[in-house]
Amino acid sequence: MLKVLVSHNLKVFLVEGESIVQRDFSNITRPDDVICFHDRNGLQGFCTLGDANRWLDLETLNIARAIPSVMIDLDYHGNGHYSFKYNGKFGRANHLGGLDFVSEHRNLWETFKLLDIHVFHAATRVASHRWVLGGSNTVVRLNLRESNFDEVTFGDKKLPMDAFFNSAASTKNPTRFIFFDEWKVHEAFLLNPAIVLVVFGHGAALKQYCECIRSIDLLAEYRGTILIVSNIPEDHLKGLAPEPLRSHIRVIPMQGMDQLDYVGARLTIFNTSILDEYQPILYSDVDIAFDLPIEPFLIKAAKSRRCSAQVESFHQIATSEHTGATLVQADPFSSEGLHGFNGGLLLVPNMADHAHYIRAAYQTLIRYTSQHGRKSIPFYDQSVLNYALYKLDDFDAEPVSAHTQIGGYDHPTDPAHPRGFIHFWNTADKHLAMQAYIDKAEELREPAKS
Repeated sequence: MLKVLVSHNLKVFLVEGESIVQRDFSNITRPDDVICFHDRNGLQGFCTLGDANRWLDLETLNIARAIPSVMIDLDYHGNGHYSFKYNGKFGRANHLGGLDFVSEHRNLWETFKLLDIHVFHAATRVASHRWVLGGSNTVVRLNLRESNFDEVTFGDKKLPMDAFFNSAASTKNPTRFIFFDEWKVHEAFLLNPAIVLVVFGHGAALKQYCECIRSIDLLAEYRGTILIVSNIPEDHLKGLAPEPLRSHIRVIPMQGMDQLDYVGARLTIFNTSILDEYQPILYSDVDIAFDLPIEPFLIKAAKSRRCSAQVESFHQIATSEHTGATLVQADPFSSEGLHGFNGGLLLVPNMADHAHYIRAAYQTLIRYTSQHGRKSIPFYDQSVLNYALYKLDDFDAEPVSAHTQIGGYDHPTDPAHPRGFIHFWNTADKHLAMQAYIDKAEELREPAKS
């Protein structure tokens, strides 16, 4: 039996160097170093989660002793409460933030709970992120200061710790879980967003990137993860970004040789495990300006059940080569009245539910172009996304369409009436149009801030 040791104030114990320290569930960078209670054929002691064969020496509280003193006495006190004794003294979560065996009597500090390993991992996941409650737009966190090993505070709810963490551990989907407050049912959706950009080369795309990332900072007020697929060095891309965003940027190196590479790279990153921990995931072309605080959109997107993009009423997937007609006509399915969408802004709620669909689109792109040539699909990945997501029933125009406008010479837009995103695909000098729009939008917002 291997179980994680948890103190009365909902802390776990880790081996750090030659010391044992207490850590919150939200502050565990190396789970393998977490202290566990271990019962091996009646020999009871402590080890680390990553190495059940190395016992903690109870005399020195050192994990590296060649021949450790191991045997402890375990007592159960009901309600999942345990105490441990070594040489007649109780183990204690002490006031110095460590563990010792000095107490003559058992009180709260000398009382512990033991968590199953999968429940421990679920607890760290819940504690480390924000969550959106279904049925509302309420964003909540686990309040560790107001929680203990019997009752946790999640948002404004006081919940039994065991039942709550077991609910989080029982789901196969780490991005959401159902829990109960007495008889009331709730669903919590992970809010750990990522914005994905693709930038190849030092030409027009890099100029557009500068404006796009500026809008993400100034107008979207976004401070989450930004993943950039690029053949440009990370330092250069970070240097072009506003200072508040630089620590949030991670560059995924990728090489591009032709147009299929440049535009298809947005699907390539979805074919990796890089995005698995995020919800929601928003891919954006760099010719898109973000023009509203993005948090309300991300809250809505985290609860989305399907992928989403901007529908274009002037395209139908059965007849327009812009949005997949080449593939739909070669592999017909029921597509009457289905309007094509622009793949420049693509919402994938999470990978747990949608990886098999978005990766199927990637496979279609690879298979078709390998057979028919790299230029064989008009509008490349956009056509493939329309074909695959519609056919596999993983597309919904909301919420992206409601929040996206087209910008450009034939589509005049007013920064005084932002929706969230504005796509400048219809403009010749895109970065100049983006720059002017962002400047005006920022100017209009300044009076509201002052």
